[in-house]
Amino acid sequence: MSETATKLLTAALELPAEERAAIKDALQQSLDEEADPELVAELNHRWQGYQSGERPGIPADEVYRQLRAEFGKPT
Repeated sequence: MSETATKLLTAALELPAEERAAIKDALQQSLDEEADPELVAELNHRWQGYQSGERPGIPADEVYRQLRAEFGKPT
């Protein structure tokens, strides 16, 4: 992190919670605007499906097993 960013973060952390939350929201929105809208929509759709129980999660060890089967072990 640059010196300027460190100074900004230090100052921001001294603000009241409401102001920190407003800054967080503004920063998150600026990052979201840079993201591919189709990717964001797909990720939101998948997250909603997971939260509703419509799309259950896959255990990590199963995901890794599938990846190893498809791509082989890393060297």
